Amino acid sequence: MGRIYGGVGLFSATVLLFQVTLTRLFSIAQFYHFAFLVVSLALLGFGASGSLLAAWPRLRGPGWRPVWALAFGPALIGAYLVLNQWAFDSYAIAWDRAQVWRLLANLLCLAVPFTLAGALIGALLADPALSAGRVYGANMIGSAAGAALAPLLLAWLGDERILLLASALAALSGMILTPTAARRPSIAQALGLLIAGASLALLIAPPGVLAIEPSPYKALSHFRRNPDATLAAPRHNAYSRLDIVRSSTIHSAPGLSMTYLSAPPPQIGLLLDGDNLLPVLQAGAAPVAFAEAMSASVALRLRDQPDALVLGAGGGMDAWIALHNRARSVIAVEANELVVAALRGELRAWAGLADDPRVTLVHQEPRAFARQSADRFDVVQIALTDAYRPVTSGAFTLTENYALTVEAFSAYLELLERDGLLLLTRWLQNPPSEEVRTLGLILAALDPLTDDPAQHIVAFRSFQTMTFVVKRTPFTAEEIARVLAEAERLKYDMVLAPGLPPETVNRYARLPEPIYHTTLTRLLEAEDRAAFYAAYEFDVRPPTDDRPFFFHFFKWRQTPEILDNLGRTWQPFGGSGYFVLVALLGFAVLAAGLFVVLPVALAKRFRRALRAVPGRTRARTLIYFASLGLAFLFIEVATIQQFVLILGQPTLAIATVLATLLLASGIGSALSDRLPWGRALAALVVVAALWPWLVQGIFGGVLGLPLGARWTLSVLALAPLGFLMGVPFARGLEAIRPAPELAPWAWAINGGASVISAVLAALLALSLGFTLVLWAGAALYGAAWLARPTLSRG
Repeated sequence: MGRIYGGVGLFSATVLLFQVTLTRLFSIAQFYHFAFLVVSLALLGFGASGSLLAAWPRLRGPGWRPVWALAFGPALIGAYLVLNQWAFDSYAIAWDRAQVWRLLANLLCLAVPFTLAGALIGALLADPALSAGRVYGANMIGSAAGAALAPLLLAWLGDERILLLASALAALSGMILTPTAARRPSIAQALGLLIAGASLALLIAPPGVLAIEPSPYKALSHFRRNPDATLAAPRHNAYSRLDIVRSSTIHSAPGLSMTYLSAPPPQIGLLLDGDNLLPVLQAGAAPVAFAEAMSASVALRLRDQPDALVLGAGGGMDAWIALHNRARSVIAVEANELVVAALRGELRAWAGLADDPRVTLVHQEPRAFARQSADRFDVVQIALTDAYRPVTSGAFTLTENYALTVEAFSAYLELLERDGLLLLTRWLQNPPSEEVRTLGLILAALDPLTDDPAQHIVAFRSFQTMTFVVKRTPFTAEEIARVLAEAERLKYDMVLAPGLPPETVNRYARLPEPIYHTTLTRLLEAEDRAAFYAAYEFDVRPPTDDRPFFFHFFKWRQTPEILDNLGRTWQPFGGSGYFVLVALLGFAVLAAGLFVVLPVALAKRFRRALRAVPGRTRARTLIYFASLGLAFLFIEVATIQQFVLILGQPTLAIATVLATLLLASGIGSALSDRLPWGRALAALVVVAALWPWLVQGIFGGVLGLPLGARWTLSVLALAPLGFLMGVPFARGLEAIRPAPELAPWAWAINGGASVISAVLAALLALSLGFTLVLWAGAALYGAAWLARPTLSRG
């Protein structure tokens, strides 16, 4: 038996390694939202496998176990090749029906390896000769190991090589799971050796066909087609890929004044995950006039030799601008270690920042730095490092950004000297949206400090950006006069300022109406901001740590306009990105329903077995396992997104939360037969209900600690929750063991509900926040407690 449990653990580790790697691969090949989409729909495979096992019981036999495991490796390689070489076009899908079929083909191919994985685990869970708790425990513990190893292997091997490693590990697990008494063990063993050997050989020298093909709309693809561009070999860490691009066509200067008429300075580009170009200026060749023509100069020149802090420094252009606007010192904080390493290494001479005694390069998350730093600064700048994203697209709404929340802005204000300045620039959107949300963030952060925030805010715009300058204390008349003079020098249009002269609005980059000034003034003067946000065309409420989705602007009232313009805009999903999530939810609900009904419709034997079970027990089984599937993913998805703030990087948060919850759940499952079922589930309901407050307590206390301490405390906080989450599924399976046909059906119900949960949790978090999602998870565990099946009581 130990051999079987070990094989289950190894195979489960391989599946999670594959799943985590997929999020990285498709964040590079497509965009973050597509990575979420494909991985969520891939979970359909687990539900489908339960239906197959319920409809055709012979597939549960011991002889099929190595088949599922050995087929997993080739299936995952094949699915990756289809998605990489025959990817759908998210921009053309609104008018090209062929892209819809490509998308469906992509998703179905990706579901195949997960169906194989689900079939193996489901068959073992249904085997009456094995302990369901121990099988489920081995599954969870192995999955935890795969999730924990994923970041380490991503940093060591890169991306696509991990797929080959996963194929080899799956083959090894198939060899372990081959029945020793079978007539043909040598065939499975030989096939396993062949697959493993071929996979490892290709891992050493991967063929070019496995290289990631980025979306044609990403900057990396543009530079690959540019004969003037030279790309260095990519660098990898656990959470990103860095490409260094040299080209005379790189010219990035958001906020540059139209008065600057000279040639732009030479730049090298840094691409993270194939996009979001970060410019690195050639320090010795960039003229001072360029620095003096950037929007940041307005704030920097209000202070004499300021001590400046740049948060999210990217390639260091804002640090260079600060130096050439007479900053005495600059601390440049950048979250990505690959970027910092490039500035200190290969690009050291070009950028000149690492050798400048006035500059300190810091590798740290901005929020963690804000909590840990005891220094105070004359100017704190939140750098603009993300690319322009049309507000109507909706394709980037799932991206959490803890650097742009109310709590973040409050922390940034705390970094200022008493008379210091907070500076940030955002892209102009039409209609006004991103700028309105930014002002809302500023107002919410200023509320505890003043009753008249209008005296603390200055804003001006170029033809493509808007810059805000904020003070903890009111602006003086002299400071406003200097701002107006700088705006006149650089031909910027004023938007907000205490006592703003009307003639300074909308006079250079002229619009038919001064919509930015009028809209932001309405918000600034609103007595009831909540009423303003409710009435506004877009969702522009200021994000919080509980709802950190800065790029989510969708409201349902926009539906007619979005549908009317579908396919008429050059944006992902034709400008209807949010509806992709809604459609995905509808598809998941339909698929989950099929998984429950399919075995009943296709298999007479299953129908007879089901009729032998009391109707009350059938209903309880359906409610119980559906509630568990919904609840587990509600809590898991919300917790992962919350821990991005604590641990700094999405991949680290995914790996830590998954590994801890799964490991603790595996232990809880293995020990479940020793625990009182009802009391354990009731305790889980209580802990899940209190979890939002516990997480908020963690947020408030650990950001000031080193990463190692934050990681340790995160694991310790997650472990008790995970332990309790592992008990209900195993105990539920044991309870229905007297009706063995119910076990694979329960597996299908749980898998289908998990697919719904993954999508529904994301949609609820976007509009209502993580707290509500976590409470919903607690309520669903409460429903499971009430619906415990009664064939066998524990």
